[in-house]
Amino acid sequence: MLDIEKLVGTSCRLCPRNCKLNRNIETGLCKTNNKIEIASFNLHFGEEPPISGNYGSGTVFFAGCNMACVFCQNYPISQLKSAYKTIDEYALADIFLELQNRKAHNINLVTPSHFVHLICKSIGIARRKGFNIPVCYNTSSYDKPEIIEYLKDFVDIYLADLKYADNDLSYKYSGISDYFEVATKSILKMQQTKGHLSIKNKIASSGLIIRHLVIPNNIGNSKKVLDWIASNIEHPTVSLMRQYFPAYKAFNYPEIAHKLVNYQWNEILEYTDKLGIDGYFQVA
Repeated sequence: MLDIEKLVGTSCRLCPRNCKLNRNIETGLCKTNNKIEIASFNLHFGEEPPISGNYGSGTVFFAGCNMACVFCQNYPISQLKSAYKTIDEYALADIFLELQNRKAHNINLVTPSHFVHLICKSIGIARRKGFNIPVCYNTSSYDKPEIIEYLKDFVDIYLADLKYADNDLSYKYSGISDYFEVATKSILKMQQTKGHLSIKNKIASSGLIIRHLVIPNNIGNSKKVLDWIASNIEHPTVSLMRQYFPAYKAFNYPEIAHKLVNYQWNEILEYTDKLGIDGYFQVA
């Protein structure tokens, strides 16, 4: 079995960036040290219907990120780290239990990749205290496939972004030159370990939802993303998102310095229908 702690150690290689920095004494490229940092936690009602349900998804927002998206919709948390609290694994386990007691349908780990080794410890601690609701791993998909394999005993549901099929775009907008290759390998591993989305009593219990945020004036990229999904994932569940708004550094890029226009969104909807892809549409 993978020794996940050794991937952090004094030379961090936990995520595909392999920054090899000592997060015990300095910050990695994820902008964090080797301690859990959370920005907030609460019941969240804005996810896909089988994730939020009637009682909400128990969402934990982690500070920092291993990507650097210029348009990040959560940039105060992921890029600027304007407000966060450092906690240990036991405190995070208590948060999981508190959200379960508040009738959350699941625990939703938002941007967890750079803390995954510590989060797994927290899940183990919480389980020993009666934690038993599904765990959602809400990720950019810029994860190592071996980490996804390791997570099969800790994670039930993947909410996996597939942002780009064009590495020139991923480098331009997110500072990552190998996003597509890494993300697709990880998504295939998610599918292999957890299978298709399973829903019981209208609530997701396991499986994979692939998310894609449609970015203005990059419709070709969105079509390539959908082509890959249709060709590589049998009967996929896709969540198309129209929630883009120009944030953070997006105003430095004129082509994405505005919201998505109707005709571009409609073009993607038509293309999705043409491919026979089912799923959800998030428009606000």
